[in-house]
Amino acid sequence: MKPIKETVVPLIFLMGFLMSFAQEKGKPLASSPAMGETSKTINKRLATTVEPDRKFSYAERELDYLSHIWEGEYDNVEQLDFDKIQAKEDAKGKAHERIHVSVQQFQNSNFGVGAVYVEEYRNNDPTLLARQCIYQLVPDDTEKAIRVKVFHFKNKKPILAAGKTFEGISAMTPNSKQLQEGCELMLRRNGNGFLAKTLDKNCIKNPNNDKQTLDYQFSVSAEGFTFQEILYATNRRLADTLQTSAYELEKARCFTCMIDFPNDVNGRPTITKHYIDIYDQGGTFEFVYPDKRTMIFGMRNTWSFGMHRETFVIYIIDKDTKKTLIYSWGNPGADRIGFNPGWIRAQCDLRTARNVKLQKELRPGS
Repeated sequence: MKPIKETVVPLIFLMGFLMSFAQEKGKPLASSPAMGETSKTINKRLATTVEPDRKFSYAERELDYLSHIWEGEYDNVEQLDFDKIQAKEDAKGKAHERIHVSVQQFQNSNFGVGAVYVEEYRNNDPTLLARQCIYQLVPDDTEKAIRVKVFHFKNKKPILAAGKTFEGISAMTPNSKQLQEGCELMLRRNGNGFLAKTLDKNCIKNPNNDKQTLDYQFSVSAEGFTFQEILYATNRRLADTLQTSAYELEKARCFTCMIDFPNDVNGRPTITKHYIDIYDQGGTFEFVYPDKRTMIFGMRNTWSFGMHRETFVIYIIDKDTKKTLIYSWGNPGADRIGFNPGWIRAQCDLRTARNVKLQKELRPGS
């Protein structure tokens, strides 16, 4: 028979281990992003957390899945590269513009079970808003689809792109004075995603010309967001030469980056000059180097023709000469990337509250 002391010690150790494991199991991962940040983390979907004992209809389950995949940032920078290769720029101005779209979900009983805020700006300029609206998403059990009511902002002003609080948007109602109801769409399952089309293709393109209408369409998948305006005149579709093909936007991730310059005086070898947030789908940041040259720091998830695969790239370009001064690459799903050639150092991490905090606390000389 073992002495009592020899039996109690392992038992206490085992109890402590189990208690620690139980606490860790219920604790969120240290790398989990804050609300609204994009990552690979899988969140619980609506149907598993709201009214779990009620049987959901097909349309409600489809809305649940749509809500799970839609929110995020989207950009068509990749599409523009292929436009150049295929010489799509034409004299009629039907080439694609640079588009960035932010999609933010919010819960508001005034809009029913589903509400989505969409903010779209062009030419890499957050002040050039082309679309700002709220989509009211209503499950339609008869159609086995999702009915989309659109409410446009009368005076477009950037909210998400300007980093402003979202509280004012989430408190709106369909009757808010800032909103004007637009055309209605029907959204249905389309393969691994969804496709929405304007009802009867009767959306007015130009208020001064009610004979010209459009069929606004958009599609959503886990990887991207696509939209197109198909023009009609007197209920007849206009020729392809008068149409702009669909805008194809890929989902972007937000990274937080430190840009360091060498320190010529005593102390730490480098000094952090810039803390920036940047998207991996064509994000750029312009800065002035100590020798007065203006440079552009950029980030891309792009196709490598040499390696025949997707590649995650960061780079620095001299603005005046357009010459690439340095670049670094990695796996497109990587959550960290950087370079240090000696004359500059960049470190980028997927933006989470934890990573931002760690960057701010990096010790001198790290």
